Amino acid sequence: MAPIDDLAQRLEVIAEVTAGLAADSAARDAEHKPPTEQLTRLLLAGAGALRVPVEYGGADASVTTLADVLIDIAAGDSNLAQVFRGHLGLTEILRFAAPGTARDTLLRAAANGSFFGPAGAELSTPNLTALATSLTRVDGEYRLSGRKYYTTGSLYADWLNVLVVEDEEFLSVIVPRHSAGITIEDDWDGFGQRLTASGTAVFDSVRVDPDFILRHHDPLANDYMEAFYQFVLSAVQAGIVRAAADDLAALVRGRTRSYPLAPTPDPTADPQVMQTVGEVHSKAYTARANVLLVARALDEFRADPSPRRAERALLDSAATQVANTEILGAATWQLFNAGSASALKSELGLDRHWRNGRTVSSHNPAIYKAALIGEHAVHGNPPRSFLNSVAEARARARDGEAGE
Repeated sequence: MAPIDDLAQRLEVIAEVTAGLAADSAARDAEHKPPTEQLTRLLLAGAGALRVPVEYGGADASVTTLADVLIDIAAGDSNLAQVFRGHLGLTEILRFAAPGTARDTLLRAAANGSFFGPAGAELSTPNLTALATSLTRVDGEYRLSGRKYYTTGSLYADWLNVLVVEDEEFLSVIVPRHSAGITIEDDWDGFGQRLTASGTAVFDSVRVDPDFILRHHDPLANDYMEAFYQFVLSAVQAGIVRAAADDLAALVRGRTRSYPLAPTPDPTADPQVMQTVGEVHSKAYTARANVLLVARALDEFRADPSPRRAERALLDSAATQVANTEILGAATWQLFNAGSASALKSELGLDRHWRNGRTVSSHNPAIYKAALIGEHAVHGNPPRSFLNSVAEARARARDGEAGE
């Protein structure tokens, strides 16, 4: 991958790739054709290196800059934007990590176009607090064994970030994607985001380099990471709303038939149709603005990693998830009011915007984030990230056992 030293130049190259993503996205969705070629182009353009520090060959772009890039990608193909979530998350984790082999090797790899995939959740356990995947010592070596699901983008990855629990502490175990003992199945069967490779990853006594084990013991970093991961999903939501708005405008622009009750036989001159198009576009504007507010909070935390800024990032990310989920649902339903029956043609694939949007919005259900905000507003309870909440619960349990 040829180095690109100037951020503006990187963004220009990335924009050239994203501009072409929408052309075949409906066909890829209908034919279940993985966007492997499109992802490769984005990586070659430097999309995966935007948050990599300059000293490792990256652009060290702000989260705010990343926000607009993610929204652009999602507007072209929402699958691709979500696929980047695990890669971007590990990049942020590495920025927090102490200098060492894992940080140096992986950040340089990302700068050179390598791609990271996640492997966190498991279907065999009730939630992330009870992971069954194990990291054990066998003949003096670390070995990783287990079965993961919702491994978004792992099929496309060069490295996998596997979440495990050891001695009641969460660890990221990072292994090369093509290590002996790793099998990845593209068996995600959701009705949306069908091309995210969010299926099963199996680890059968996979050898682990001890230098590539990262521990999540920094409470502020944990809070930031939860807000960051949600920020990516909210950016995907905003991109889907924009895609729906753009597709609606194109559809209305080409309409020639109207409805008997319409005030004019020309749909492009119908004030009610124009109002609907304008409302959907306004929703796209609002969804993007919400994402940029979260991005600003994340940038402010990185500049001053204080508990107050971590709390702000968690609250902003939660509020954006709640708001964008409602905005997206309304926009992808409302567009059909202006498109009429012509919008129902399968070849247009407009239903994918609702399906993809509903799927993205089902991650980290918004009802819990709304409750978190309510608890803070009414009782002043500080928001807690998942990892910190689990750590605190375990600490209380230990203290209770000690007092018995």
